[in-house]
Amino acid sequence: MTRSIIVSLVIIILLLLVYVGLAYSSRLNNFVFSTVVNPYNPLKVQTSQPVTNQKEQNDYWEDPRGLFPIFAYNIPDGTKDLTASLKIIERGGINIVINGNYGWMPDPYKMKKAFEKLGDSNLQWLAIIENECKDNFIYRNSNDETNSNIKIILDEFNEKYIYGWYIWDEPGNNRKLCTTFNIVPNDDNADISRMVKQIRSDSVYSKRLDFINLFPTYWDSTPTAEDYEKYIDTFFASQEYKPRVLCVDNYPLLKNNAGGFRKDYYLNLKIIREKSLQYQVPFWMIVLSSGHLNYKEPTFEEISFQVYSALAYGAKGIGYYLYSKSWVKVGYTSWILEDYVDNLNVADSLYGPLYEPIKELNKNVQMIGKILSKLESVEIIHTSGYPNNQIAIDESIFIKHRQNNFIQEIVNTNDPKVVPDILIGVFSENANINTDEKYLLIVNKDVQFETSIKISLNKDYSIYKFDNDADKYSIISTNQFIELQINPGSSELIFLK
Repeated sequence: MTRSIIVSLVIIILLLLVYVGLAYSSRLNNFVFSTVVNPYNPLKVQTSQPVTNQKEQNDYWEDPRGLFPIFAYNIPDGTKDLTASLKIIERGGINIVINGNYGWMPDPYKMKKAFEKLGDSNLQWLAIIENECKDNFIYRNSNDETNSNIKIILDEFNEKYIYGWYIWDEPGNNRKLCTTFNIVPNDDNADISRMVKQIRSDSVYSKRLDFINLFPTYWDSTPTAEDYEKYIDTFFASQEYKPRVLCVDNYPLLKNNAGGFRKDYYLNLKIIREKSLQYQVPFWMIVLSSGHLNYKEPTFEEISFQVYSALAYGAKGIGYYLYSKSWVKVGYTSWILEDYVDNLNVADSLYGPLYEPIKELNKNVQMIGKILSKLESVEIIHTSGYPNNQIAIDESIFIKHRQNNFIQEIVNTNDPKVVPDILIGVFSENANINTDEKYLLIVNKDVQFETSIKISLNKDYSIYKFDNDADKYSIISTNQFIELQINPGSSELIFLK
């Protein structure tokens, strides 16, 4: 009898040690995943919300500071002065920083202290309250209509420097649970809806952004364009409060041995643009700015190309992943902000080879983005399927001398026989493609060579080019021709009147 009691006690102690170990490992992000499969289908609404009421909600997000949102994922791991690092990040043109996952204690409290020391600043924090383990505070009772744990966190992280809360990253059915003791998976969309409801229904919390980032087209669960559209529609249909921002991450720059540039990059932008217009919600795009796993180390031109492509499709916010030097131990190899991250006296040129050019890019994006954010995206034009023969953009391919097209011809002036690799986003003030006043964001998709083009219009216009240095338009001609030279991966903003 005594022996069996001892054996039982030993087993209980061992189980307790395993549980504590698993819980501890999850807090350190050394996750021990279970093999439980999440049965919820992200392409099927589990709990349908009143979509008609949603459509009546015009509570889309506008930056309360009057800025174009430019946000950066993560802070530098090696910093000894996080407040100084935040100042350097802001100096680089970033106005929102994302970091501090609640599963990665004590990062959130370090961020709080750093922002408290920052003082007067336009830089704000989009605090991650998501915990990847889903077996902790927020998620333990997430099936309850009201989860008091969420309110505790919102109260604790609700200072003036909080831009909002990062509710969820890439909702779907692929999340594995962190410990074998948490064996009941949840419906991501239902959990998001409950969490957002507590924010939007509160007069104080609702002044800040509830932020969710969705999967890109190349997610395994959405192998077709129709599946991906259904994924987005399902997300919107499952939410009691209409999302304020439609955000997607898409990292197209794969290494050559992994397939090279993704062929569905512009398909993703096409679908997000259309859904943004359909639901009357602004869309944000997160671009690849770091090398890791099968992703190549992007050049400045490749980063610029992604940013301007998103703007041409109508993006109203741009994010960088990753921005600061971090996570070397898990395979990240490049960043925008690298050395001397906490020394304000060091020249910007020493913060890494990409810091200064991206700083200048962000300056331009801030000016152009604020202009385009007040306009409606009315048309997308491609002259080619570059890069890597992009799929599903046939309806956007330019046709020379097409009837009723305000652009009649686009010619490579260096060699008329060579088709230029150009993307044009067309904008107007009233969503009318036939208006005489149009804005054209003309992007050179070629990331290696400058392009020289001549665009023939259907009639004479007063043609203005936006001067980034002077922050104003300058008239360049009063005829039916636009002649431009555009740097690799860069763009020009043209106004036709």
